[in-house]
Amino acid sequence: MADFLLRDIDERVAERIKEMARQKGWPLNDVILLLLKQALGLVDPEPAPIPGDIARLTGAWSDDEARAFEEAMSAMTSLPDDAPAYLVEEMRRKKEAGG
Repeated sequence: MADFLLRDIDERVAERIKEMARQKGWPLNDVILLLLKQALGLVDPEPAPIPGDIARLTGAWSDDEARAFEEAMSAMTSLPDDAPAYLVEEMRRKKEAGG
């Protein structure tokens, strides 16, 4: 593989490369190589996230997790806004007991 030495790199470019390296947790050299390959059309750029696709940004729930969340939310909607804590606990116990 060939080695190149770059001089007179614009400060804004250098800062952006450093920022990308920090974000990705990569060495500067790897970021620069990726940017060169992208600029030369040798690799596809990373796809932009789909607007509103939270699951892609933060992960997704399993079916069990989603079900548990739905059950918790439905339990919350059946309580009045000003329900005391002891009532909330009592209703939870009744629901767990099947009644």
